[in-house]
Amino acid sequence: MVNQFLFFPFTHITRHQMNTILGFFPVFQYLSICPDIGDQQYLKNFFKQGKIDPIFCSPKEITLVEQKIEEYMEWVKIHKGNEHNLKLLLQDNPYFISDSDVTSIKSQLKSAKGVKKEATSKESNVQKDLLFLKMAQLCDHQNEDIDLKLKDLDKTKDELISTLRGIDNSLAQTNDTNLHDNKDTGGIMTRERISSWSRYLLYKQVLNTQENTPLFITTSEAVFNYMESNCKDVVNALDIDKIKVHENDCENKSEWHHQFCDYLRYVIQDKSHRGNNVPVVNDGCSLLGQVKLSFFSGSEINELFNLSDKQIPVCLIKLK
Repeated sequence: MVNQFLFFPFTHITRHQMNTILGFFPVFQYLSICPDIGDQQYLKNFFKQGKIDPIFCSPKEITLVEQKIEEYMEWVKIHKGNEHNLKLLLQDNPYFISDSDVTSIKSQLKSAKGVKKEATSKESNVQKDLLFLKMAQLCDHQNEDIDLKLKDLDKTKDELISTLRGIDNSLAQTNDTNLHDNKDTGGIMTRERISSWSRYLLYKQVLNTQENTPLFITTSEAVFNYMESNCKDVVNALDIDKIKVHENDCENKSEWHHQFCDYLRYVIQDKSHRGNNVPVVNDGCSLLGQVKLSFFSGSEINELFNLSDKQIPVCLIKLK
């Protein structure tokens, strides 16, 4: 029986992703490359409401990763504006070998060829995975900030034009939830994201100590398609192109959440079941979503998730 819903393979949750996940699930887990919720005000509200259940890293692990990130950012500042010469330098000497200055981060981001024996230890590999995941988190966070600022700029421009024309723009302002997002960062380094994410959760004993594998949920069609393309053994259990879900303020949303989760558990338990007992929305809500549930197994998927002899249930969810 599935008792947890685990969001993957992202360590940063965008507003769009949060809207999508909470449209289908009442609470979910995710990996956060932070020691605690800290000053992340956007996530703190959901954390207090019990809607998110973060899996945090240890302070010791984070300290080491942040030190490397700081060294790398300093290295970037030094070479900023000198990209042409830097490319020429890397062509002649692609590996920095110094371990005593800011360039050490470069050699650590490259392959482990030539490093000392202890670099192959479990702790060292964990640090590499965390470093990659932290960089991905920062990249996703910065990209979202840029997108939000651009959308705010577009909104201000539209409001200004409406004001100049004397048009009432109150209707446009009511549709400000930004549910639709055409960007899918899951297509960037997809295999590396999944592999590093799963290796760290195995190290944290989140995946390998549970009697049953959790349901992996994703909002990324690129991630889902990547798994379908790289797995020979796929069982398509559910494919609903249009399903009505409740809007955020609907009083019936909580009950529908529980019905939907129970339905998914039933389908996972009985893989041959293709019944029509999908919970329906019988009120004024008009928001539509998409649900795909597949079971992935075999050597390719086990290698990707760093698991052995496991059948991986993955659920793709989208808002339309």
